[in-house]
Amino acid sequence: MVWATKTKGLELTKTTGHPPPRKPQIRGRAPATKAITFTPAELFGAMARCSHLHVVNSAAVTAESETCRHLLNEYVDDDDDSFAILETADRLKDFSRTHLAGVVGAGISYLQMIRDGYTWCDHFENATLAGAAPTKKSPDFVFNRRGERTVALSESKATRGSSRKQFDSTVKRGYLQQVTPYLGMKVGSSVASHGFSIGSWMTSPKRAEILIHHTAPSPGGVDGSDEEADPTEVRRGNYLNALTLLLGPVASQAARSGDWSARERQFVTARWLGHEWLLGFAPFHSPYVIAKDDTILWADRYRPSPYLWGFNSFALELNVARQFFWSLELNDTLTNPLENIPEMDDRLIAEARSSDSAVFPDGFAVIGKGADLELVSVNPILPQDLEPAELEQEVERIAIQETEVERLGWDEATSEEEEEKQLQQIWLTD
Repeated sequence: MVWATKTKGLELTKTTGHPPPRKPQIRGRAPATKAITFTPAELFGAMARCSHLHVVNSAAVTAESETCRHLLNEYVDDDDDSFAILETADRLKDFSRTHLAGVVGAGISYLQMIRDGYTWCDHFENATLAGAAPTKKSPDFVFNRRGERTVALSESKATRGSSRKQFDSTVKRGYLQQVTPYLGMKVGSSVASHGFSIGSWMTSPKRAEILIHHTAPSPGGVDGSDEEADPTEVRRGNYLNALTLLLGPVASQAARSGDWSARERQFVTARWLGHEWLLGFAPFHSPYVIAKDDTILWADRYRPSPYLWGFNSFALELNVARQFFWSLELNDTLTNPLENIPEMDDRLIAEARSSDSAVFPDGFAVIGKGADLELVSVNPILPQDLEPAELEQEVERIAIQETEVERLGWDEATSEEEEEKQLQQIWLTD
């Protein structure tokens, strides 16, 4: 039976600590989580977030991750408790096997980090370095934990062919060559205080394993202060990447450059598992669309219409989305909305699992086809005109109260023409 519902497990079978470089603000940390579990939806969401190292069309990210998800459906059984890629996957072309291992490995490394208490993640290449890069090689990701101002670096390695011993050497080189040189450096607005090289050994068709090389805890305590370390850029990058999946690269690139505001737009929202969510939309892969009068409109003869858009399964918890959007509006002298972002609890994450869906600690979600979405509506989610002082008060109110947004549904009296007009305001803005 193909892998469709079964929660799979992966054990961390080997950890190797390396002495931390003698630099201020470096302190090691050994992985505290020795085993992780995940569903197909959770691995899919992790792969979608991690598979590309640059801003790319969300439709392409989704298509690539969907391809890997379908391959996993085919080459992972739905019976055994341990995650492993079956021997039948060896029939894939060599480049397909390598690609599958890389994308799956990146997703597993992400899941290992968030299960170990890290919440926010950005691609390392998005971060600015204070000074010249010490090497041409670099790690894959930057992570931040709640309550910590410094950040951790992470490199992902994966294999479906190497022996366990050979692969451990590869993971070790990843740590020494791609992580260690950057420890102690200012990465974005924070400082890299420790790091990991996370290897997904998937050669065995019976049980995959995780091997990790990491910065060992510093003997004699921690040198230096974290006062100048600020994880804001990593947290903002986390949600900019999520915005790419939700609304496409144009929105996220404009937001990164300061040319995009949520106050100018309306969004599709829905209620699910007791929370309000901002839904992500992407174009269907179709060269034409059938209009209401049954005529065919070809893609090269008309502007994109609401008929071309559909829910792409990605979503962001609405209170989290609001605080992220506020952070794009405020300057450094005002309250930082990214300091007190609501974190999704274990109960919500478990509920999502039961509906073939996934919720991550930072509020990002993959909503399965069988999920029961309620009160789907089109709304502005930020007030249009607020003075800076009012804006700051609104941020503080959301951060402290974390109240539910007003539940709004489609007005039953709303005409089809009005619904279409509302959708056009979302997707067809110049």
